[in-house]
Amino acid sequence: MINKSWFGWRWQLMLASWMVLVGVGRGDRTLAQIIPDATLGAENSVVTPTNINGIPSDRIDGGAIRDKNLFHSFEQFNIDAGRGAYFINPSGIENILSRVTGNDPSNILGTLGVVGGDANLFLMNPNGIIFGPNASLDLNGSFLGTTAGSINFANSIQFSATAPQTIPLLKISIPLGLQFEENAGQILVQGSGAIRTSGAVNQLLNRDAGLQVQPSKTLALVGNGIALEGGILTTDDGRIELGSVTRVAQLSLTPIEKGYALGYESVPAFADVSLSNAAAVNASGEGGGDIQVRGRQVTLTDGSAIEVATLGSQPGGTLTVAASEAVKVIGTTADGRVSSFLTTSVYPGATGNGGNLTIETGQLIVRDGAQISAGTFGQGSAGSLTVKAAESVELSGTAANGRFASSLGTSSERGATGNGGNLTIETGQLIVRDGAQVVASTFGQGAAGTLTVKAAESVELSGTAANGRFPSGLFSSAQAEATGGGGNLTIETGQLIVRDGAIVFASTLGQGSAGTLTVKATESVELSGTTANGQSPSGLATSVYPGATGGGGNLTIETAQLIVRDGALVNASTFGQGSAGSLTVKASELVELSGTAANGRFASSLGTSAERGATGGGGNLTIETAQLIVRDGAQVVTGTWGQGSAGSLRVKAAESVELSGTAANGQSRSGLFSSAQPGATGNGGNLRIQTENLYVHDRAVIAVNSLGLGSAGNLEVVADSVRLDNLAFLNADTTAGQGNIFLPHILHLSGKPLIHE
Repeated sequence: MINKSWFGWRWQLMLASWMVLVGVGRGDRTLAQIIPDATLGAENSVVTPTNINGIPSDRIDGGAIRDKNLFHSFEQFNIDAGRGAYFINPSGIENILSRVTGNDPSNILGTLGVVGGDANLFLMNPNGIIFGPNASLDLNGSFLGTTAGSINFANSIQFSATAPQTIPLLKISIPLGLQFEENAGQILVQGSGAIRTSGAVNQLLNRDAGLQVQPSKTLALVGNGIALEGGILTTDDGRIELGSVTRVAQLSLTPIEKGYALGYESVPAFADVSLSNAAAVNASGEGGGDIQVRGRQVTLTDGSAIEVATLGSQPGGTLTVAASEAVKVIGTTADGRVSSFLTTSVYPGATGNGGNLTIETGQLIVRDGAQISAGTFGQGSAGSLTVKAAESVELSGTAANGRFASSLGTSSERGATGNGGNLTIETGQLIVRDGAQVVASTFGQGAAGTLTVKAAESVELSGTAANGRFPSGLFSSAQAEATGGGGNLTIETGQLIVRDGAIVFASTLGQGSAGTLTVKATESVELSGTTANGQSPSGLATSVYPGATGGGGNLTIETAQLIVRDGALVNASTFGQGSAGSLTVKASELVELSGTAANGRFASSLGTSAERGATGGGGNLTIETAQLIVRDGAQVVTGTWGQGSAGSLRVKAAESVELSGTAANGQSRSGLFSSAQPGATGNGGNLRIQTENLYVHDRAVIAVNSLGLGSAGNLEVVADSVRLDNLAFLNADTTAGQGNIFLPHILHLSGKPLIHE
């Protein structure tokens, strides 16, 4: 016969054991607790359950006081959701330093805080720290969470979690650094992501979410891997540090006005930093705080953002991202409304200047609609944007919905009176493709910043967005409502390749003048083709748009070889009141233009022009080279279709000039032209060729003419030898005024000369 009482007791015991096992299986959430260890002896931490600030909490007293530092030591340190853990801040204490000596990571699912003072709080657990979706900070000082093994002080004193000892009685000063050991844990910050406005101003709206410290304080997370999965870190005008290191490493810790700055000079190897699911790091404020991110690969995806914005009258802080291998900024939020981005900015109404944004890495990758920017919407000027990538910078594509082009940019936005910032890229290779863009622009009263690219090996620009909306390229512009001028655009590289409809463009649509466009390529500049639909050519250009009153920028190319083919163009033009800039080509070896676009719509060309409706004049075109070859319908042109006169065309080729053939469809002759077109009231420009050998054949042409009301310019050829064959000719023709041909000092004229004057 079974003893029912014994059976009931045994069943209750089994049930209780099962419930404990179930609790363990559900993880640390049900076992969240704070357990002091015994390493501080009589000065051990004391934990008392109570209620603080309206929530059930653990009050933490005791600890070892040395000078202005209070030390705590725990075997476990966890905070359950809906609970708090508060360190008591005795009078005179400036730093509260806590270590976890057990083997488990810390799960901070509730509120971690300090009561009774303004002390800084350090939480050190070498096994890892997890901040849950509802984790928060409640303290007046700075906060540093780390998986380092020890905190270093002067006189080789360490507060160690991996080799815990009783705190020495010697005087201990401020913390000086962090010591990492092998196999340190990572830091994870979870959350539901940031809410931001769409459009140009990406302001973080839910600033009270996530981990936040008080204004002008530091929030630092330093571990062997930092991951923000929808997590949010914020401080007003303070400092945020994200550091990810691996292996044995020492970091310096320097007190500053805003808390602490970390130094990584002695770190031999870094680990990764990742932001995903609309994670956000934001130090915006009256002047804007500082953010430093250090790691091996720093990756932002899913609309995640790192931002420093100036909201008031104080100068903005800096945003620095340094990654030993790569920085990757990718994609948008799930709804496609907001890009992943890195940015410093000046908000509308702010008078303080924006902070500088600096990226130092091996590779920078920006794709799928992500953006990196420094801009102003207010009276303060934007900060500069500087990229130093030892290997490469690659920008590609647009957002999946085609709304955003991947971009690097500085700007003075609509309504702003501050200037745009300078944009500088220093790298081995710059690749911009599939609609991505690098831009320095102004929409306001402030001037645009300069755009400077220094790529030791090459710059390659190609294609457009899949929807054709965005051409790939480099752009400097003064937009339609701008009164400020456009910035200068400078490229220094070994090879510049522009193809498949990509563009390098300096322009003005407003009152401000366009900036200059300067290309210095030690090996070659090659432009080819058009967009996939054949509607727009690849190009290097400066332009004054219709209605613009600002002048066009000069375009200068210095290289060994300039190749323009398959309908591409190099052009300085005006469609407005401002005059076009000049175009100067200095190619030590060769300038070669050939062919037309596949659809025959565009001839490959070098040119300056005053276009239809323009009142400004066209710019001068100068070519200095050893050999000039123009064939298969390609053209070198200065012209006017408007009230302004065409610029002059001067060619100085030490060895030879050879012009030959027509386009495959017969629509255009190869040649050199300076002309005033039908309807033009301006004059045509002068054309001068100086070379040793001039060879014009197979219907090619050299011409100055006027088909409008203005006079044609003069054509002058200075050459030792001139040969004209197979319906090739020199021409000076005008319906008003006159155009003349001068052939001084020609030693030999051969072929079947056709000269019309």
